[in-house]
Order: sequence, then structure tokens, then C-alpha cells
Amino acid sequence: MRINTSILVVLAIVGLTACKKQFYDEDVLVDPNGASVESVLNNATRGQISQLAVGVQSSMRNGILSYYRETGTVGREIIYSASTESRYFNELLGTQAAQYNGMNDPAGIMNTYYLNYSSLRRRAEILIRSANNTTALTDQEKAATRGFAKTMQAYSVWVLVNMQGKNGIRETFSDLSAPGDLLKPGKFGTYESGLALAKTLVNEANADLAAGGTEFPFTMTSGYTGFTTVPDFKKFNRAIAARIFLYQKDWAGVLAALNESFLSLTGPLQTGPVMTFSTTTNDQVNPLYHVPNSSGAPFVAFNEFITDAEPGDTRVFGPSAKVAQRTSPRTSGAVTSTHDVTLYASNTSSISIIRNEELILMYAEAKIQSNQFADAIVALDRIRTAYGLRPLAVAKPTILANKNGLIDEVLNQRRYSLFFEGQRWFDVLRYGKKSILPLQGTIGANTFVVFDNFARPDAEVQWDKLNP
Repeated sequence: MRINTSILVVLAIVGLTACKKQFYDEDVLVDPNGASVESVLNNATRGQISQLAVGVQSSMRNGILSYYRETGTVGREIIYSASTESRYFNELLGTQAAQYNGMNDPAGIMNTYYLNYSSLRRRAEILIRSANNTTALTDQEKAATRGFAKTMQAYSVWVLVNMQGKNGIRETFSDLSAPGDLLKPGKFGTYESGLALAKTLVNEANADLAAGGTEFPFTMTSGYTGFTTVPDFKKFNRAIAARIFLYQKDWAGVLAALNESFLSLTGPLQTGPVMTFSTTTNDQVNPLYHVPNSSGAPFVAFNEFITDAEPGDTRVFGPSAKVAQRTSPRTSGAVTSTHDVTLYASNTSSISIIRNEELILMYAEAKIQSNQFADAIVALDRIRTAYGLRPLAVAKPTILANKNGLIDEVLNQRRYSLFFEGQRWFDVLRYGKKSILPLQGTIGANTFVVFDNFARPDAEVQWDKLNP
């Protein structure tokens, strides 16, 4: 995925940043070779709209390292075993939580995700306003563009609100057209209102896509193969909607959204849009890849991921497993890991955004919560048998009519199917099952804590102080 350098200045300007110095003094620059923010907000050309849309697609990748690394460690899935930076396994494992009100350092290095996903949301907002204010697009094309951009906003809001939890997130934008308002922060909401915002955005996007015809007025990159037309992208929108509704415990909403998505109980599990990477100039490589058995900063798995697995599970054992045994164990502070993470074959491997496998598991969870156990078991068996496990009627017959047992089963399948994909920590929190995660309490000289949420970044606190 390449992004035209003539739009980079706009992408720098529109990032939702954390404080005045970061946002204004350093970023608002004049580029004689690129578009100004005013030029895209006021009657942008079709070329500028296309560049902005490709930029939104590209920037969706920027926060993935911080998001997956931080949630993966807090959720006791993986450790970023950096030789020169122990905070990635000490601070994230909560050994310093007593210093920071039970959370991470608000002024520390673990907040990159916040800037990246806030920037994605802001860039999508610029695209929306630019599309609305141009004469270069038809009304139908404007609707398609809004549907695309609001879907991306819903995705970023879902990430941010789950990372921030009870802190909530900023839910409004200042008037981007008014001088000086780029410096004024919106107000924080609650966790519940943040999820409600994500729902509003994804549903507004769905309505816009329904009015958006068949083709986008911009390029959809190769990661969206199969989802490049407006009707097919609408299926992606409904998949993201199902994920949001799942966290709201709107089980009927989950099933309705999945019915309009690309869910297939019999289709390939990997179907779905992906983030692509390359070694091409101006592009980026997969930040989650590392060379197996490396010594510098590998991603290693918690041993419990292996020891808790059912025998024969090909997600854990065998040539296609998501982990592989190291030639020698890796020690990260108080934790010793025997296995590397091997999710990605190379530094150009793609990363899934959302895929059929997750949709099937959401379907199963919503069916269980709706007391439709038979349908849920069919879905769970689709996942189990795909990875070498026996059907539930054979392997676990005692849970077939047990709602709690089936919920535990779906959470376990999510643990292995969505390993190191930013969901395990959220799953245990939304079911009040944080205690099942390993490495908690006082062990030796350390006290390990599983966070309920990440601290609000200190830069956000300072921004509010500058703009009371």
C-alpha cells in the first residue's frame, strides 16, 4: 500500500493529537508540493478526495503494533521481550501499577495506540467534510465516501473506548473550519456513551452506503479485495457493527448485523479484509513479524497458551501453529516463555482486520445468549473441527445444554482463534472473568496486576488544562 506524498501534509495536519505543541507548533507546515487543509475542506478535487481516502486506509495500520502488543501483554497472551526496554513486560504486567493508580504510566511509552487511532478518526472526519464540501463528487459519491469514512471512525472509536474503559474518550470534534478550533479538545464521555457513539457511526455509515451506489470515487487498496464495491464494503460495515453490538450485549443486534455481513458457516474462515504491507518505498512492513528464535525483541507466548490447549489443536500444535518452540527459553523479567509467536511468515504478511472466523464465533456467542444452543453448537463445531478438534457432542457432551459451559467454550475458542489480535483482554473483562488470567497477585518480589483499562494519556490531561 503506497500513499502519495503530495497529501502527507494534510495527514499530518488532521491527526487528532494530544496537546498544543504537538498539534499546532510542529505540525502545521506549508508544503509547496502538497495540499493545504483548507484546499481539501473547501471544494477538493477528485484526486485530493482519492488521496485522502487512500491515506485513511493506510493510517489504519499505524496503531496496530501498540494496540496488539499492549492488549496482548495485559491479556496474558504474549510478551514483547525487548532486551533494552523492560517496561514492555514489567509495566504492562502491572508490577508498577501501585505508582499509577492501578494502571500504566500516563506519561509513558504505552500510549501510541491512542494517538494513532485518534488520528485515524480525525483523518476520516476530514475526508467526510471534504467530500460534503466539494462539487467534484455527485451526491451518490458523497454518500459512499461518508459511509466508508464513518465505518473507519466506528472501528477506531471501538478500539479507543475499550482501551480507555471507564475513562471514556473524546466524543466530539471542534469546528475544523474555524480558525484556532483545531486546538480545542472535545469533552470526554463514558465507556457506555463511547460504545453508543461507535454504534451511531457504524449505523450512519450503513445508511450512507445504502445510498452510495455501487462504486467508490476513490481507490480501494488490495487489502480490501472482495470488498471494494460499495455493496460489498457494506458487508464489512455490518461485520464491524456486529463486533460493536457484541460489546453492548445487544444479541439481537449482533445476529441482525451478521445476517447482512459476509458471515458463512460453511465458507473459508480467513475471508475478510486485511491490512497489507510491503518493502516498497513510502510503505511499511508488518510490525508484528519477528525472526523466530531471535534475541533482540521477539514476541513470545505465555506458556499457558500452550499448556491449556486441547491436544491436537492445530492452532497450537503442528506446522501451521500460531506458536513454535524456541531453541532455548526466553526470560522476560519474572516470566519465562518456551515458544515464539509465529502468526506471520514474513515482514510483508498481511494482518486481518476482521474475518469470517470471528463472525462465526460472534454468531455462536449471540446464539448462546439468546438460548438457541443448537445453532451455537453448529457454529462452535465449525471452528473446532477446522482445527483438528472433535465436535462438542463427543469432546464435551456435558456442556451441550449448559449456558455457562457454552459461554466458556466460546471464550476459549476466541482465545485460540483470535490469539494476539487485541480481544482476549476485552473478552475476560466483559464477562467479569479477569481472575482466570495467569500471573496475578504477589509472586516473589513482584505484585502483578491485570489492568481494567489504560490510563488517560497525560498529554490529554494537559490539553484540557490549556483549554478549560
